[in-house]
Amino acid sequence: MRIRINLILILSLLVIACSEKKNKTTKQNQTKMELMLLSNYGAEEKIISDSTTIKQIKNTMNELDWNNFHQVILSTDNSNWIEVGGNLNEDGLSSMYEENGKQFIINEPPSSVEHMTKILISYFNGDGKYKKENKFE
Repeated sequence: MRIRINLILILSLLVIACSEKKNKTTKQNQTKMELMLLSNYGAEEKIISDSTTIKQIKNTMNELDWNNFHQVILSTDNSNWIEVGGNLNEDGLSSMYEENGKQFIINEPPSSVEHMTKILISYFNGDGKYKKENKFE
């Protein structure tokens, strides 16, 4: 099962790497983030927002049917992003991120959709809690 999740995550990496999004900054010099949804094992792609808010992250995570496979990706550019995903059935949940071109996969899978939401919000806030509260390698 873990191998399947990792293969799916690698597939999502390819989708992200092919994205031509660049860094965007606001007037306050805060980096804008794109929120993307991949569903059906990457077969369906949807950009939720190119100027994401915490409310959009929460709404997206809460509105999805997590009995089906989804991946939610929050990115600033091709080399800096975080992804949470999986399903509550056979595949389980996972998270990974890329920082300055180096990728890290969570050691212990997220325990719930709420846990994945907290990971995304921490990344969005730039507070580093997702790294402190979860071990990534």
